Amino acid sequence: MLAGAPAAYAEVSDFKFALIATQFKRDQFRARVRRMKRRGARSLIFVGMVLVTLNLLFCLAWAMFNLTLEAPPL
Repeated sequence: MLAGAPAAYAEVSDFKFALIATQFKRDQFRARVRRMKRRGARSLIFVGMVLVTLNLLFCLAWAMFNLTLEAPPL
């Protein structure tokens, strides 16, 4: 086919099938990469929210501890 000779119908159909299969595999790979990016972004957001929550809890604990130290004696 590359040399310019006429190709048989079976060869042409095999070539077209190979092109379609290659495009299908490429689309599957792109979809997998897109899903991984989305999953990674969600994971980063989750980890960030956990860190913010832990920071808030530690700040509240530190504030309560400082308030109990500064309490006037009864």
